[in-house]
Parts: sequence; structure tokens; C-alpha cells
Amino acid sequence: MATRFDDSNVRSGLKELKKKVEAGLTIYGETVAKDFESYAKKNRPWTDRTGAARQRLNGYTQKVTQGVRICIAHGVSYGINLELAHGKKYAILEPTVRLKSNDVIKGIKAMWKSIKVK
Repeated sequence: MATRFDDSNVRSGLKELKKKVEAGLTIYGETVAKDFESYAKKNRPWTDRTGAARQRLNGYTQKVTQGVRICIAHGVSYGINLELAHGKKYAILEPTVRLKSNDVIKGIKAMWKSIKVK
């Protein structure tokens, strides 16, 4: 005798879980990106001359195949020099990511624990 298993509830639950995870990651990623941007603007190691480098620091997200990429970038052409020249004395992007990455991981773990599926 063959046993039949109705997996429609499992499939439905997995679809719902995927939607919730994607929505949560997107919202969380946007929050983290803006936090990165704010931190970098406040803690930049260079002295503003025109303010352009500070004003054009930008935190943003990108949707990727398996989630969301959190980014922070310079919006000025000489941003690469701030990051790499002079022994990285004026770098802010990598130091921001390094400083905040553990908190990001903790936040993702907390978000994961809070997701409920019917």
C-alpha cells in the first residue's frame, strides 16, 4: 500500500518564509547601509575643504541572487585616494565595515530568530 504525503502546506510555508526573509533582509540592509553612511560621515579622518567628499559618502543596498548586498562608497572621483593613498590614513570605508560588521551579523541572527511562519 502506497502512502501519500500532501506537501502543499510545506510548500506554502516555504514560500511565505522566503518572502519574509527577503523583505526583512531588504529593510535591515537599507537600515544598516544608512547607519554605515552616517557613521562614515561623522567619523571621517580627513579635514573637509569643500565638504563634497563627506556629503557624497553613500550607503545603499543592492539585491543579489541570494539576498542583499550592503554597500558604502565615495561619490567623488578622489575617494579612491582618500581610501588608499598616504598609507590609508584617510580611509573610512573599510574601517566602517570592519567596526560595524559584527553588529550586522548579530542583527541578522536576531532577525532570523524573530521570523514566524504560520
